[in-house]
Amino acid sequence: REYPVVHVAGTNGKGSTCSFLASILQHAGKKVGVFTSPHLIKINERFRIGNQVISDEEFVEVFDETMKYIEKAKKKNIAHPSFFELMFLMGAVYFRNNQIDIAIFETGMGGRLDATNVVSPVLTIITSVGLDHTQFLGDTIEQIAVEKAGIIKKDVPALFFDRKDESTQVISVYC
Repeated sequence: REYPVVHVAGTNGKGSTCSFLASILQHAGKKVGVFTSPHLIKINERFRIGNQVISDEEFVEVFDETMKYIEKAKKKNIAHPSFFELMFLMGAVYFRNNQIDIAIFETGMGGRLDATNVVSPVLTIITSVGLDHTQFLGDTIEQIAVEKAGIIKKDVPALFFDRKDESTQVISVYC
């Protein structure tokens, strides 16, 4: 809640959508933080401000700070976060520490139960919906669309790539 957030879910095109939107916002003079996954070569790629990935030194600093929050949570019997949850928390802390103007968070898997779904976005975007992570999200386009639509929030604008397929009806109902 310390900065505006755009939340992006979908099967294909999430990373490209995040990059395109970040580029547009940067050209408008905004300081933009982008959290994506997975990384291709180096874990630092998951956290970007502008066109720069987090440095190794900043990564360690943010990791240490995030672990302090996790230790406090463990004292309250809150379970240690998963790897993805840890990465998301680190991204949130990194962006806060760097006083960005806006963040773009890409979901890891699905949307409804994704760690990133704790954000209070100013905009949600759902790219194309297809069969992905079927062992967790369901084995039909409709079931997966329900999971992706889980990022849609009341009174928050939502954009989605309408392929006029099974996902359209599900996402329209959520909207």
